[in-house]
Amino acid sequence: MRMESNRRTFIKALTISPLLNSLEGLEQSNQGPVKGGNTLNKIAHVTIKSPKNIKVSPFGIGCETLDRELWDPKEVYPWMNDLPVKWGRLQTGWNRVERVKNQYDWKWLDESVDGLIERGIQPFFNVGYGNKNYTENETGSHPMLTEQARQAWARFVTALAKRYKGKVQHYEIWNEPNLKGFWNPGEIDPKLYVELVKLTGPLIRKNCSGATIIGGVTSRLPYTFIRGMFEAGLGKEIDVFSFHPYTTIPESYTERIKALKTLIGQFNPSLKIWQGENGFPSQPNSTGFTGEGPYTENIQAKIMLRRLLTDCSLGIDMTLWFLIVDLHDYPKGTGKVNYKGILRTKPELSPKVAFKALQNLGSLVHGEVKTRNSILHLLDGTQAAGEKEYAALGNGAGQRLDKVSATTLNTANGIVLAYWSNEKASDTLPDRNAHLFLWDWEGNGFKEPVLVDPMSGEIFEIPDHQKFNDKDKYRISQEAQLFKTLPLRDYPLLIMERESVV
Repeated sequence: MRMESNRRTFIKALTISPLLNSLEGLEQSNQGPVKGGNTLNKIAHVTIKSPKNIKVSPFGIGCETLDRELWDPKEVYPWMNDLPVKWGRLQTGWNRVERVKNQYDWKWLDESVDGLIERGIQPFFNVGYGNKNYTENETGSHPMLTEQARQAWARFVTALAKRYKGKVQHYEIWNEPNLKGFWNPGEIDPKLYVELVKLTGPLIRKNCSGATIIGGVTSRLPYTFIRGMFEAGLGKEIDVFSFHPYTTIPESYTERIKALKTLIGQFNPSLKIWQGENGFPSQPNSTGFTGEGPYTENIQAKIMLRRLLTDCSLGIDMTLWFLIVDLHDYPKGTGKVNYKGILRTKPELSPKVAFKALQNLGSLVHGEVKTRNSILHLLDGTQAAGEKEYAALGNGAGQRLDKVSATTLNTANGIVLAYWSNEKASDTLPDRNAHLFLWDWEGNGFKEPVLVDPMSGEIFEIPDHQKFNDKDKYRISQEAQLFKTLPLRDYPLLIMERESVV
């Protein structure tokens, strides 16, 4: 098969020429971090892991729309052999399973589930959408308006949970019920959505012991709708709340996510939070996105890295990118294309920049990822950084950079420090430098740090770093680590221990 040949050539290129800046046919900009106009010493390249090589990951990939037959898993799934994520979102397709009343055809869904499991990726179900035998439409048409539809839905959900017990344990109920296109007929209604959850969740739990129920599934974070769901009892019915934060600048959702956590804490503090769907097109004129461009493969990859690491920094347990492959003729019959895939389909199936970036990130950041207790300050890299600045920061003074993000994470691969500019992602943003102060309240910082570029997979030495001990007689001794004149980009660069990546 031509597709398999292309995939093997791609993987072979990674093995034979690991220090190449980019793969043939992939867009790349900013080829490697620079320091004061001089390239840092490149010492290695990220070793790509397969899903089977990692036990746990916070990262997922969208494998949706198979219920509408918009792509073929037999062609796409082989690419996932080398994509180190551990979650895959599947839609269960009531309309495709039950095309004839009371007759279920599971073959396509079996192949989808088994194909992910065989590759070491855990599928989770988005259980949603209607059936033309019982509802007005397929996509988005809910079953809550007639007793016949409710009973048919209950039979389908029961059969679904029984069939996939032991293979699928996570069930997400409906998709974006706060949008008219996905909740029809009638007006959107948080109370009626919760009634759907109350009907569906117990059936799943009864027939799939230990199932995890995911609810909410909102487009963006509409405060009024979300509060309405929780006031109607959603918090008692689910184990995880999921949401879809589509936006041009990923960090713009940070304050809303913090507010969501506070709101959830008022109703059920034990609920986990998943970012269940988010994407950005790789070229203009895409369906399914209302944000702002420009749109290129580089920009798509940068936004993906920022979204996933921002979510990790906020303690979100699973964060997913939509989706694995471009969708042509989406919605069906329109001839339009959804370009949010990390694989392009035309003129042939092949990887975008975002595919490579996710390979790198997933190979570096995995395990039970948790935020580390540390303090990070970034300073303008054109200014001085030393004892004076260290003391000023300790006194709450000093000029720090704004519009930047930084986080430290504990991972199965050791400590990961990620930092980046929050500016709108661009192909032409000039290189900048920054100094970075780290106060590590869990340890002593890094022993032998290296800088990793997840866009290119290159690993560089960090020659200019030092630690300060506060010997001032008026203050308790504390230690900070300074990294001087680091490159600052509009996507995350990672500081890691050399022994964990080289």
